[in-house]
Amino acid sequence: MSVYRSKKSPYWQYDFQLKGRRYHGSTGVETKRAAEQFERNLRTKAALGELDDDQDMDLDLAAGRWWSEVGQHRASAYQLEHRLGIALRLIGPKTKIREITTRVIAIAIETRRGEGYTRAKDRPATEGKAARRATVHTLKNATVNADVAKPLQRVLNRARKVWGIKNLPEIDWASLALPEPEQEIRLYSTAQQTAWSAQCDATSRYALRLLLNYGLRFSETFFPPEAFIPDAPGGPVLAINKRKKGVLYMPLREDDARQIAARVGQAVAAGLNSTMIERAAGRKLVEVNRYALASRIRVAAKRAGLVMPRLIHGTRHHVGTSLLAETGDLKLTQQALGHADIKSTLRYAHAMTDRLRAALNSRNSPGGTADDEAFTVPDQPSRKKRS
Repeated sequence: MSVYRSKKSPYWQYDFQLKGRRYHGSTGVETKRAAEQFERNLRTKAALGELDDDQDMDLDLAAGRWWSEVGQHRASAYQLEHRLGIALRLIGPKTKIREITTRVIAIAIETRRGEGYTRAKDRPATEGKAARRATVHTLKNATVNADVAKPLQRVLNRARKVWGIKNLPEIDWASLALPEPEQEIRLYSTAQQTAWSAQCDATSRYALRLLLNYGLRFSETFFPPEAFIPDAPGGPVLAINKRKKGVLYMPLREDDARQIAARVGQAVAAGLNSTMIERAAGRKLVEVNRYALASRIRVAAKRAGLVMPRLIHGTRHHVGTSLLAETGDLKLTQQALGHADIKSTLRYAHAMTDRLRAALNSRNSPGGTADDEAFTVPDQPSRKKRS
């Protein structure tokens, strides 16, 4: 059996060839035995010719193909696969992609909106305490869009434009998108940053430092040893994969470069694939689980009195706002954040207000009034009557 587990996904992948054609993608299961059974079933379908006609492709096969060609290579692969799984569950994995219409997706979106989520488990009754059900929270529109419409749009657009599948229904994506609030601009004060860092353990503090210094996405802090280039011209840099922007070579502060170099050395010696490492209870060096680390950083923020939503991603907005305010350079801020389009950077333009005000005050303005001159309503100038 040709199944394997990807480093970026909890699910097993399949990859085999039959009659000169390659079949590959995600099995959507977390055990090897189930993955092997999935692949056996797929091989049977391929041998019978049930998978030969792309025009009759089902969503399961299309999602697996998109994941193999595009999704697994992105920095946010672990989120993308999870969201693909949600879309598959709501639409139905065996649904033919030519049967997916705007109405079908709209129904899936409404279903997802009504599901909600809980942060804890139901608590059974104990001596002296009554049973308590976990609070069900409503999903935000942005989450629903990301879980249903966006992954389906990626898969179906690739099916149409790259795979050449014809006669797919036209989808009105604009009408399907649920309204989302304007992008929040976040800025953490020095006191908040200090308090947050003080509540972190050593590993969380290191990750938080990278987030607040460089505006990295959380997944980008789990970079491999080879991403660190200590002898780059001008000084050490970090090679970060910025999706559409390609590789960004981020210059490093001297103190951060020293710590990263030490982590690279230990990770390489231990044969680990990430520099986000720590010692387990048995003193063995292990890679940090990203979900656990995110939880530790959020708990530290809560203890520090920070209660605003999206705390971790807010560090990226903090860097964009503060960097633009300090430099006034949109292109530099765009480069630092790895934005493919400068329109994404313009959301931080509010940070330039003080610089703009200073520039306006320093300009020579003809007909200016004295600071202490009182304002009086002027009389309307008289006009001469035409003869």
